Amino acid sequence: MGAAPVEPSDQEPAGRNGPQRARPHSLTAQVVDFIEELCVGPDATPGGRLPAEKELAERFGVSRVVLREAMKTLEAKGLVHRRQGKPAVIASPNALPVENFIALSVLRDRRALMEFTEIRKALEVHGARLAAQRIAGPEEEHTREHIARARRAVADMRADPLDVPTRLRTDVQFHQALAAASGNGSLTQMLDALEQSLAQSREQSHRRFLATAEDPAASADEHDVVLEAVLTGDPARAVAAMEHHLEVTLHEIQTRPEPDRADPPDTAQA
Repeated sequence: MGAAPVEPSDQEPAGRNGPQRARPHSLTAQVVDFIEELCVGPDATPGGRLPAEKELAERFGVSRVVLREAMKTLEAKGLVHRRQGKPAVIASPNALPVENFIALSVLRDRRALMEFTEIRKALEVHGARLAAQRIAGPEEEHTREHIARARRAVADMRADPLDVPTRLRTDVQFHQALAAASGNGSLTQMLDALEQSLAQSREQSHRRFLATAEDPAASADEHDVVLEAVLTGDPARAVAAMEHHLEVTLHEIQTRPEPDRADPPDTAQA
């Protein structure tokens, strides 16, 4: 695929009465646009190699410095995966831009933690609905593979309920398995993006639970209730169980003490 050389300058010349003004599309942004077309075109496939940096720079008539800045932008957008000493490859569809947005939002505004937890609840409730439908339908066999992973996660959580790293790992595994059981890959990726950005809050929730709960294994029981509701094949029952489970999480976040003003913003989620 050919490409016309991009504009040779990022900025208009400085005037006597003011600073330089950026053009609507900088040199780097133009290169990003061109390479993005290569990544999403009809012939593009995940894992496919892009031309080498030297070839791309020559094709677009830009320096290697500009080309590398463009590639950094494309990598941050989740469109390419760069490898040391090798041509970049087209990335598989992913939610990296969403993950970056969530992480930045939570850092800037503590209220965003609650908002994204509400979004997580909406996605997981719908995922539980879909999983219940699939367990009662023709895709039951494939769905049960994920249900088995969720069951193992609950068993591991119950076996060592006082160990925070174990609780965190098994909690994440449980929710990831149920999301996979929904059969909706995009929903799974969105939840993964939320999890990556809000992981610290999950840890805080578990630590607060252990500090107050009479029975540390009670959280494993709560997950079992959700799992059994999905296994009934009744979407309404699965929805009710997941809603109740995540309402507990929302309440815990709502009742957390305000952080000390001298402390960095809270980035956690349950």
